[in-house]
Amino acid sequence: MRGILSSIEPLAFTFSMVLCLMLPPQSIAQTAARQEKPMKHYALIFHATRTLTPEEQKQRAVDIAGWVKKVTDMGITLDPRNFGDTLASLALEDSQVVSRNGSSGPKPATIVFFDSPSSDQAVDIARIHPGLHYGATVEVREWTSPRALAAAEAR
Repeated sequence: MRGILSSIEPLAFTFSMVLCLMLPPQSIAQTAARQEKPMKHYALIFHATRTLTPEEQKQRAVDIAGWVKKVTDMGITLDPRNFGDTLASLALEDSQVVSRNGSSGPKPATIVFFDSPSSDQAVDIARIHPGLHYGATVEVREWTSPRALAAAEAR
């Protein structure tokens, strides 16, 4: 069987190369463009609004694992990051850096980066997150890289 496969592989490669040479270059580019969806970068920013009970923490982990599977099955790759405790909250007042510790608002707890072809899908992904059932608020934001912006401006 291995001998048959090794003799077919060069023929398949040769055939695919001949086929590519027969197609006009713009046809290949147009086909690739139709197949690729332009992706935008999004982030879900989770703010914890209350302390969970041990039972809620356990069930939330199960629910989030289900959400991750559902989103992954949509072809979305998630890149989560959990925030630690705030080390400092600084501001500039009268040309002096001052500490603003003790903010009373909900603290960001987690951020999840992902790419999606549409803002509607990004919002839908946030809408089905189980954290909402555990008192979390979720922000959906599109993001861009400052490096990409700097590179574009340098051109």
